[in-house]
Amino acid sequence: AFKWFIDNYGEEGSDSDDNNNGTRKEEEKMDVIIMDALDPDKFVEIVGSLYKDNQFVDALFRGLTEEGVFVAQLGETDGLEDPAVENGALKDKANMMEALESVGFKSMHVYDEGHPHFDAPWNFLVAFKDEKSRANWYKSSAQIEIEIHKRIHRRKSGKPPLRYFDGATMMGYQLTPKAQQTVYCRKEPTPWECDEYVGANPRAAIGEEGANKNQSVGIIGRRRPVYSPVMERNSRKVLNSRGGNEAVDDSTVVARLSSTLQETIGKKL
Repeated sequence: AFKWFIDNYGEEGSDSDDNNNGTRKEEEKMDVIIMDALDPDKFVEIVGSLYKDNQFVDALFRGLTEEGVFVAQLGETDGLEDPAVENGALKDKANMMEALESVGFKSMHVYDEGHPHFDAPWNFLVAFKDEKSRANWYKSSAQIEIEIHKRIHRRKSGKPPLRYFDGATMMGYQLTPKAQQTVYCRKEPTPWECDEYVGANPRAAIGEEGANKNQSVGIIGRRRPVYSPVMERNSRKVLNSRGGNEAVDDSTVVARLSSTLQETIGKKL
């Protein structure tokens, strides 16, 4: 897979018809790429190459559609006593996130999942190629339930079609664990938002008056980092509005859900 992506979507060389530096037609690209590679904390030679090879990461970026999403597992989750990721056993995790940002991914989110049945909770990364599409990450619990209802077939037994995921679970993913914020703020130099954003009033985090709503502007007009568990924890509502998605309260969503259910029942009858 490593070689295949570089051969097909890499900057140099391509088997596409136009052979334009790896550029492919949009219909040949993917909406989502899920990578379950070797754990970044395993000391194997290929792991280092995988997580800091910008040529490979650039090929992943080129292989996605304009609103594409990249997903990868990042190994065991951070602990409160862990050093900064750059200095610990998971330094390859930091290398890959830096590579993803350098090739053009606009927004990255890391969440914990306890169901893989490993010895500890596991980290997963979701990276959005386009900044506006990240608004999907911040949908409310009710909005997620509507999407599940629309996209997944009902089971004859009447039991939920998904064992571990629902709208409430997604809300938990949106709130980055405090340990990730703590470890992130051990970076040197300390990220600016660790001093200026922790505990801040989200309404005050909008920044300069009259700022473009499509810009990721934070406190005192600074641009939002591509990855920041600090801002994830302290300003989800502001980030949602910055993602270009109009806020919808739960009462409106519940009304839409009711309408969707009525339509479904009517079709069955």
